[in-house]
Amino acid sequence: MKPTKPKLLIIDDSQEVLMSLKSFFLKNDCEVCTALGGEEGLALANLHKFKAILIDIYMPIMQGDEVLKKMKKIHPSTPIIMITGYDDEEIAKKCMEMGAYDYIHKPFDLEYLETSVLSTIVTS
Repeated sequence: MKPTKPKLLIIDDSQEVLMSLKSFFLKNDCEVCTALGGEEGLALANLHKFKAILIDIYMPIMQGDEVLKKMKKIHPSTPIIMITGYDDEEIAKKCMEMGAYDYIHKPFDLEYLETSVLSTIVTS
């Protein structure tokens, strides 16, 4: 029987970022679901089990830290990686205290992104 691919969820308010990350992780033999915002991401999380979740911090309607808090209630043991285009150490610290596994800045260092996300898949 063929092993199942690890399933990732990526939540961002930018379609361009979602497509770029989806393409990147598909090449790394992952199954990828994308959500254009927190509400859509939480809805997907209620339907599926993910090996890792990436959440953008600054999004309209529902900020990433709020999504993180709600996601931890749905999947408390799933590693969550916060992503952002802003350099805000205070929010980074807050997210890590709330249980985020990692905090990655845009534009992405693809080697670091791959290492961070794929290491969560192995350990989760």
